[in-house]
Order: sequence, then structure tokens, then C-alpha cells
Amino acid sequence: MNNDDNWLSPDYWRDRRFEWTHKVFYFVPMTCLFGTPQKVFETSQRLKAEIASKDYKIRENAMLLMQPGSLKGRMMIEIYKPDLYDANVLELEPSRMFSELHEGPVKTVKKTANQLQDRVKKEKGVPVTHTFYWDFRHGPELVGQRADRFVVLCQV
Repeated sequence: MNNDDNWLSPDYWRDRRFEWTHKVFYFVPMTCLFGTPQKVFETSQRLKAEIASKDYKIRENAMLLMQPGSLKGRMMIEIYKPDLYDANVLELEPSRMFSELHEGPVKTVKKTANQLQDRVKKEKGVPVTHTFYWDFRHGPELVGQRADRFVVLCQV
């Protein structure tokens, strides 16, 4: 994902700006309620099952992103680009990204996202095209624990 060894540190993502190069994701629909992801565990299980059934290869250190919407959103994971067309494969063009760390449950991440979107619009003078949430759990000691830390990413 990043050549910087500090990307696994939560502080790395606070008020950060960076460039995304070519990224390819496989996604499944995700239920949202006014921009807040719902049934996250069930959706992640469905995503993993579809990836396995299609024999796609997940990238090392792949990001599992949630793209919220009013009622529907997407959950997606970074993969190697498949040889054949698939309607559930999304290629994100190279773009500038801004990030902020959210500490708390997924039901409160929308507040941090709104603050980051407003800050990007005001300070950087550019509109946000997409917002993503990344469940930021790393390490074997966190497996099975409830997510309580997210990176909010705004694409411009």
C-alpha cells in the first residue's frame, strides 16, 4: 500500500494528504442507513465468499474499504486486476487523497467524515468526489475484536 513503514501507525493517518496510484477493488453492495454502514460483518463475509468463488487474488496489505451512501453503499477490497471484465470490479483513477483517523464505533464515523469533507472543501478549495472508511485493525492481537478505529479517506 505504502512504502512508508509507519503506515501501520494510527498517527500516520491523522490529517494526511497523499497520492493514490492505480487501485483496483472488488466490491459488493452494502446496506447503509443515512450514510452509516449496516451489517458490516455479514457484508464482509459475503465479500470474502465472492472473492473466493471468482478466484481473484487479494493484494498483500489490501485495504478493506466501505464507501457509504444514503441507503446503499459498497464494501470493497483491493485485488489484482482480473483479465476479464467484471461489473463488480472498480478501478479508481490516480487521485489525491486526504485522511483522518476516527476513534470510536462505526456508527459514529460519519461525524469525522463530515468534518474531513468540510475541511478539504474549505482549506484545499476542491470538492470531495468519494469518501471511504477503512477498518483500521492490524495485528494478531486484534483479530475478533470489535472495530473501534477507522481511517476516513476523501478522494478529490
